[in-house]
Amino acid sequence: MASAHPFASARYAEGLASASAVISVPEWGSHLIRRPIDDGLYDAVGIYPLQVFASGADIAAGLERLASGGLVSAVCVPDPLHAIAGDLERLFQICRPFKTHYLIDPARGLFAPSRHHKQELRRAARRCRVERVSLFQHLDVWRQLYAGLVSRRAVTGTADFTPAYFDALAAEPTMQAFAAFAGDEIVGMSIWFAAEGVVYYHLSAVSPAGYAMGAAYSLVGAAVDHFAGQGVIHLGGGAGAAGGSDGLTAFKRGFANSEVQAHVCGAILDPASYESLSAGRATTDFFPAYRAPAQAA
Repeated sequence: MASAHPFASARYAEGLASASAVISVPEWGSHLIRRPIDDGLYDAVGIYPLQVFASGADIAAGLERLASGGLVSAVCVPDPLHAIAGDLERLFQICRPFKTHYLIDPARGLFAPSRHHKQELRRAARRCRVERVSLFQHLDVWRQLYAGLVSRRAVTGTADFTPAYFDALAAEPTMQAFAAFAGDEIVGMSIWFAAEGVVYYHLSAVSPAGYAMGAAYSLVGAAVDHFAGQGVIHLGGGAGAAGGSDGLTAFKRGFANSEVQAHVCGAILDPASYESLSAGRATTDFFPAYRAPAQAA
């Protein structure tokens, strides 16, 4: 039986924000996060990293619920494997290409990494070993590895997670953790899960020693072996927009045999308030316009 999707659960949403900020959208079978703006106004943002709609979700009715709740706008990035772009364009006022997501699709052939990635996998296999471990039992190590990633990459925003988020992941039974060891030391970890016929590569963090060993490659290789036969493996997108050339994009692209376009979708729920808040920022492509960074505005 397919596992329920973690991104749709209240517990997952409450790991991203306080319980009082989580909005249930029964018509979608999922949740959003309410955010304060100014003068007692609020808007909503989708669940990180992807908004999941239940099978048969009534997206229009969900937007009507959000509008009746007094929200100014709502923005999300629907899971591209569970949403049809044409439907999104029809239902949301804003629907723009966001990131290319990389897939390992069994229907497109056997797992066949690029020549470079095959070499890195062989090199890493000589230097470290990977084991499936309990995230709960290794949560302190995971926090240290991820804190190192945040520091090295200057990660800000949602991806600079609060402790409550990792607590929520560790409590989620579908989350599977893999650890790369050099001797008895963990030099990298990754978190994956399978839900609704898709395997998701969720998060990964590797120490400087792990990077030198190529542990990031071994973590993916071990997870692909573990989840074989459980559906399409969704590696996610890179650090930039569609067609980016950042290192994360190159890393994921080297494992993939297919790709899919994700979109950012926005709805203006209170036009008068939206126009007032966005005054002077009408030329930005950022949505909602009133939250555009200074350089975008």
